[in-house]
Amino acid sequence: MSNVECLGSLRAGRIAVVVAASAMLLLAGCSSAKSGSAPQGKVAESAAPSSADPAAETAAPDALCELLTPADLSMITGEASEPKARAVGGLPACHWETPAGGRVQVIGTSAEKWATQLPAAIEQVKKSGLLDDPETARKLEAARDLIASGKEIAPDRACELFSTLLEVQGLPAGSSRTVNLIPTRENPKAINGQTCSGGRFTSVQLVAPNLSGSDDEASKMSSVLTRAHERNRG
Repeated sequence: MSNVECLGSLRAGRIAVVVAASAMLLLAGCSSAKSGSAPQGKVAESAAPSSADPAAETAAPDALCELLTPADLSMITGEASEPKARAVGGLPACHWETPAGGRVQVIGTSAEKWATQLPAAIEQVKKSGLLDDPETARKLEAARDLIASGKEIAPDRACELFSTLLEVQGLPAGSSRTVNLIPTRENPKAINGQTCSGGRFTSVQLVAPNLSGSDDEASKMSSVLTRAHERNRG
């Protein structure tokens, strides 16, 4: 699976597909067949994030919080609080608060665990009208039915499904990562990066009141996502 990144702007008529909105696993396409390719060097827009469940906070940070180093946090947000580990949408996550009232979140889990969020995401893809290829629809529906039956999907297969969702959104075949502005580039409230490879899923998100939507912010998020995913893979 190639290391292709979504760094394009959504054009009119595009739909951002949300994978497990409660977990902020946001997938947005850079282009669609109806609107053509998006210019490189810009980030995609996606749906609004939702917050983690405070009640799910654990007593102390665990190894998951080590996916982001102090240097990583400094790169994307500057100062940050001590980390707090908590579950988000049933997935393990770690959070940091910022002095400006923002927060950083990292999710690191096995691809098969991430895949448990797929049935709802696949239904959203179908409703979006972007799923116009019968073979792709068949693959996604088969995966949905398998997960709904309670069976696990192999890690590599789960990352292939992640890639398929990105491809449906207009990214090149084999894409394994995406970076999104939320909800729009003109009025960004958050920036999110996601990747799935080597049987592991990683998501890094920054929610901040002073985001500009710049390519520099996207580049920094991309770099931090790469390092976090390397640690997640071990």
